[in-house]
Amino acid sequence: MTARIGRAHRRDIPVPYALVLPTGGLTFSRRGGFKAFLARKAKTLLVPYYVFSLYFLAKPFAILLIPSMRATFQTSHDYGITHQFLDVLIMGNGLWFLMAFFVGECLMYGLTSLTDDGRVLAAIGMAFVILSTFVSSQTGWPALPFQIVAGVKAAGYMCVGYVLKEWLKAIPRGRAGVSSACAAVVFLTLAVPAVVGIVPDGPALLAASVAAAFLGTFAVIWLCIVVGSCQMLAYIGRYSLVYYALNALTLNLVKIGLFRVIGIDVASTPWFSQLLAGLAATALALVILTIANLFVQRWMWWSIGKKRP
Repeated sequence: MTARIGRAHRRDIPVPYALVLPTGGLTFSRRGGFKAFLARKAKTLLVPYYVFSLYFLAKPFAILLIPSMRATFQTSHDYGITHQFLDVLIMGNGLWFLMAFFVGECLMYGLTSLTDDGRVLAAIGMAFVILSTFVSSQTGWPALPFQIVAGVKAAGYMCVGYVLKEWLKAIPRGRAGVSSACAAVVFLTLAVPAVVGIVPDGPALLAASVAAAFLGTFAVIWLCIVVGSCQMLAYIGRYSLVYYALNALTLNLVKIGLFRVIGIDVASTPWFSQLLAGLAATALALVILTIANLFVQRWMWWSIGKKRP
């Protein structure tokens, strides 16, 4: 869950957007009317965004409150604290996916209120994806606040998922395995050349990125059908908001602890040693995340839109 789709000049392949379609389009509901819908999404997306995005403001906050810490952070010039605050609080560049998901959900509410025609929604969704992918790939264009472009893109993927949800869920388990494997192969065939730069900028890269996003999504959905139930994955999925919100902070703390405080040096070791070290760091981060999740569920329930336990 680290890359944004459509930055053609950066050649990122979408991972979070591959989760928007199944988790957004397949489960989207307008229940309770618009006011209840908006309040529910604000509590479960906007509040977590602003609470957990404070992590990205830790350094400018420290310098703002204790100016002498500028030397500690080796920052002798103007740190641009105002810019940092605007970037996170207004532009939505903290946990950007939550902000984009909120915008996408609101757009989905409007679209599904206007029409129930699957063909129309699918066409609008594809248009949203293509247009927003093109816009986000343009360097030098002014950025819109609150992740509006990313939100339009999210709504596009959600539209397609909303239309295809019954078809996706109806595929038998046996056929789902073959379908998942085929989709994964084609996904890699498109994604790898796009990432390494074989696919040139322009329409070809745009088409490869969009196709890879959908194929990767379908591969994951069908794989979930094959796996069925898995207690560990179900636990992480149930509390995925906390895992997503704290994963960067936790992984950075683990890396600092292992590679700086303890002093483990893997930079000059063979690649498999670096791989093992990375897997160990990830496993330790997951353990810490699980403990942190218990704390959030018990003491910070308000930050993730839940009722008091």
